[in-house]
Amino acid sequence: MKNESLKERYQLLIDWNTYRLEQNTESLEKLLVLLPKLDKELEGDESYKSDIPDLHSLKVIYETGIRNFESTIDKYNSLLKDLS
Repeated sequence: MKNESLKERYQLLIDWNTYRLEQNTESLEKLLVLLPKLDKELEGDESYKSDIPDLHSLKVIYETGIRNFESTIDKYNSLLKDLS
């Protein structure tokens, strides 16, 4: 009984992390299309100039998040397998 309850909770966490992985992956893909289109040499508003480095930082955040979600999913899949 306890194992079944734990399996359900692990699966909930797998589902949540899979959802977040998909969301981050989709956002990263869109960002990777956007970044090459931005020209940091253009003279524009200060917010434009500051947004470009912020978007590059966001790229790193998405990449790190994706790796973390993948690792968490692997961990819970392994725990789930151990309970079977």
